Amino acid sequence: MCKLDVSLTEDAIERRFDGRWGIWLSDTQRWWASRRGSLTSQQRNAGCVPYVHADTPEDLIARIQQQDELTEGGGA
Repeated sequence: MCKLDVSLTEDAIERRFDGRWGIWLSDTQRWWASRRGSLTSQQRNAGCVPYVHADTPEDLIARIQQQDELTEGGGA
């Protein structure tokens, strides 16, 4: 994937989640997302984490969606 494609993919995923997550592709070709907000102790207890990673953008989207579901259930 070329640098322009990566940037477009990162931006598209960030927009999809309303900027709540920062997205990047690491030097090891792993896709990462970090929350741009902090978690409450209740959300952490529900299984929410500040970072997720995946091998593909599609898998990363699925993991963010899972986290968003936990966040909503954990008092966001």
